[in-house]
Amino acid sequence: MECCPNRIALFFSYRKSNTNDMISSFIKYKIQCKSEYHIHSPFVYEFTTKVLNDKGSNSDYETILRLSRLLDGKKHLTYRRRKQSRLLYRIVRYFEPDSVVSFGKLSALNTTALALGNLQTRVYLEESDGFLETLNSMGIENVTLIQPADFDSEKFKKLNTGFVFFSENDFEDEEWDYLQDCMSHKTTDSVFIFEGIHRSRDAEDAWERIMDNEDVSLTIDLYHIGLVFFRLGIEKQDFVLKY
Repeated sequence: MECCPNRIALFFSYRKSNTNDMISSFIKYKIQCKSEYHIHSPFVYEFTTKVLNDKGSNSDYETILRLSRLLDGKKHLTYRRRKQSRLLYRIVRYFEPDSVVSFGKLSALNTTALALGNLQTRVYLEESDGFLETLNSMGIENVTLIQPADFDSEKFKKLNTGFVFFSENDFEDEEWDYLQDCMSHKTTDSVFIFEGIHRSRDAEDAWERIMDNEDVSLTIDLYHIGLVFFRLGIEKQDFVLKY
């Protein structure tokens, strides 16, 4: 089958444009990002020193890596992915939420990290690659599958959405509906995490809209993921932190 030359040219033009946007976005991030020495918020400073910059070793890191390779069948995992999974693990360990609700397709790496962060935390997944049974067989039993239809159920609406993870998907109408529903059930201690906030112009636009929300009191931009908080009694601030 022949390919239209104009379509080929358009494809590579789009790829080049998107790549240039990503490079420009990353350069902007590197210029703006600050270390803990430039943070004047006690809450963010403590989070940065105890969670973000925690370089200590942990046996769970190897367990996360081993299980994700077993579940996904991938021998090679990028440094960025491994680094992010360790951060997710530390965030759950630090905040100790009752539950983690994930929207979008969640990798085995992220699933294992969120689950092992606190075995008392119940992790709810929107969809699965069929590795739940394997997780259970390995002693990780705090992961529960939920179907999209469950989001409208009274049981789910009563669920404590204190910790919500939006995996790397386009911010389409459905995702915004989920976000608005979670916003209506948030608490002052809620933590929302968004993956891939700079992967495209649309994602960056979505991140800007989230930061501008009047209920959001504090955001942390780590380039590949963004954290959103709803703390009371603090001045609204948007941090771009070195990570």
